[in-house]
Amino acid sequence: MPRVDSVEGKHIGLYDNGKPAAEPLLTAVQEKLSARYPDATFEWYHVEHLNQIKNDDEQESVVDWAEGVDTAIGAIGDCGSCTKFLAWGIELIEDAGTPGVGLIDEGFELDYQSNAVERGRPLRYKKTPVRCETTDLERVREEVSEEVVDGIVEELTNPLSDKERAEPAPQ
Repeated sequence: MPRVDSVEGKHIGLYDNGKPAAEPLLTAVQEKLSARYPDATFEWYHVEHLNQIKNDDEQESVVDWAEGVDTAIGAIGDCGSCTKFLAWGIELIEDAGTPGVGLIDEGFELDYQSNAVERGRPLRYKKTPVRCETTDLERVREEVSEEVVDGIVEELTNPLSDKERAEPAPQ
């Protein structure tokens, strides 16, 4: 799946996987991206509870939503099922033909990578200093630095590797 050439002017999806920190993290990311790219638009998708992504109807709803955006950013993965279900969400977004990136809690890179590979191929992610339990928007705004936003944009625009382009394994 090709990446976008730029996020400028794009309709960007913000995928909230149901973790309490997802909404403030995505809000801070949206604010930073809006300041950089004033012609970008945003559309949110909220999973009520992260375990809900196991539901076939919810998965179909994610795919339908993802087909209507140019690119998507999902948050937040920490340990265990949180990271697993974020990887599942990003995979659904990618399966819809939309480039996606998951924002993960620093330290849970291996969890995300192994859950993505379990789903069939490596998926893009960006580590953030925002912890899964951080819900204070002001604190999150401070932690979402320009460097973090640069990394998100880079993951959305850099071409996929051969492994990332591989067809996912049948589930």
